[in-house]
Amino acid sequence: MSTALLEVRDLSCRFGGLMALDGVSFSVASGEIFGLIGPNGAGKTTLFNLVSGLTPPSSGSVIWRGAAITDLPPHRRNRLGLARTFQNLRLFDDLSVLDNLLVALERHSRSSSIDGLLCTARHRQAERQRREAAWQLLEELGLSALADRQAGTLAYGDRRRLEMARALGTDPALLLLDEPAAGLNPAEKEGLCALIQELRQRHRLTVMIIEHHVPLLMRLCDRMAVLDFGVRIALGSPNVVRRDPRVIAAYLGGDASGETP
Repeated sequence: MSTALLEVRDLSCRFGGLMALDGVSFSVASGEIFGLIGPNGAGKTTLFNLVSGLTPPSSGSVIWRGAAITDLPPHRRNRLGLARTFQNLRLFDDLSVLDNLLVALERHSRSSSIDGLLCTARHRQAERQRREAAWQLLEELGLSALADRQAGTLAYGDRRRLEMARALGTDPALLLLDEPAAGLNPAEKEGLCALIQELRQRHRLTVMIIEHHVPLLMRLCDRMAVLDFGVRIALGSPNVVRRDPRVIAAYLGGDASGETP
């Protein structure tokens, strides 16, 4: 975990008179799980939007494997290896669970539109490989028994896992998870923590995660950054962050263990 996969350098983002991010800098090492915490409105999702290309920064740079990608659109960043989930789930509710995954995997198909039109051997092989990859992801995320269900009929926790599977279907190097534990019960949160660790090992992932459930991040993350009113106020291991007086005052409610009162 010594090589920086992602760097944000002096990132700022202004919306009219509101400074959503103000000179934020840090790096994310290859292979680590890196957490972002902070109160509502601290700028966490805005930072994800800047990293993934959905929102342009007012100033500063986003660096990927040593090269600036600040001006690249989201689809170009995705091809480089960045994938993301959202607070508000973005699924094709009318499609089956399996078809939702197949759509995500289509981007990596090696067959052309002409191959598909003519149903060439290359197209048929690519389709077989795509379906095999989809089924493997369904197995990993515990969704194989739901493959034929409409995505819109799934329980909330299953929908969360399906969105993670879709992101993994793009074969990312960096997976950005925006509040993946939102709406989950305590048992589901524990399962999510174990799943993220397992996926990191299996897919050799780097993970960057926003989450309001601080105890989960304290157990899960190698390092974390804390934002408050758009400013990075702390950076380091969970043990360092949980004892920082600025973090306690801004977010943790006076409990250095990471549990809120």
